Amino acid sequence: MDGRYFSITFPVDLVREPVLYSLAKRHGLEPVVYKASVTHSAGWLVLSLAGPAGAVDAAILELKCRGALIREGDKTLLEEQSPQPIASVRVRVIIPPDKIAEPIYSRIIKTHDVVLNIRQARIDTDQGLVEMEISGDLEAIESAIGALKNYGMRVDPIERDVIE
Repeated sequence: MDGRYFSITFPVDLVREPVLYSLAKRHGLEPVVYKASVTHSAGWLVLSLAGPAGAVDAAILELKCRGALIREGDKTLLEEQSPQPIASVRVRVIIPPDKIAEPIYSRIIKTHDVVLNIRQARIDTDQGLVEMEISGDLEAIESAIGALKNYGMRVDPIERDVIE
């Protein structure tokens, strides 16, 4: 079984979790770590994952859903010297009535490779107001915001913590 190579940047929430244990035990994979830089607030691994393709895909999807920034490549990933930074922006999205019933969030997630984390929301048949964090690499975030605007949403930055 040949491994697939990944560069994975972890958000603070995942640094505190047993990711390698999960890859090996839950997904039945064989992770080999070639590079690592882990602190209390961030983590980065360059590794290979050997195992059934479906199991590798499921593990990577799970990590992405939890906010990890992942790039798949070949052995040239072993030459990387630093992680790809995870960016995160907080925005307020105003949804017009004609867009309420459309699966816009899933489209954005699937086509722009970002994590959308809804922190507050008030949606009814007249209008929607959603405060969310958008995480990923900066280019993907900008692309996702542009797509939201193209769908007819109003997108405004939030300066304060959206949990407040």
